[in-house]
Amino acid sequence: MKYGATTRLSPERALEKAQEYFGKLELALEEGSDRYSLFRNDAGHVLVTITTEHGTELEIETKGFDQQVKTFLQRIG
Repeated sequence: MKYGATTRLSPERALEKAQEYFGKLELALEEGSDRYSLFRNDAGHVLVTITTEHGTELEIETKGFDQQVKTFLQRIG
């Protein structure tokens, strides 16, 4: 499933928040850059991608963590 949101956070801070939140869920940071982070474990994955065309926009793709993604987006929105 894919989700999207805009935040007032800087792109760097938004990815930091994603690493903090999804790390607590025992999702390992598998790879990343200054514009995306991929978290994965045996239950599924979360891919957070940042764009900056209209502020800091997040696109999150997940398999297995829909409710957690919704909660994360509410917290940073």
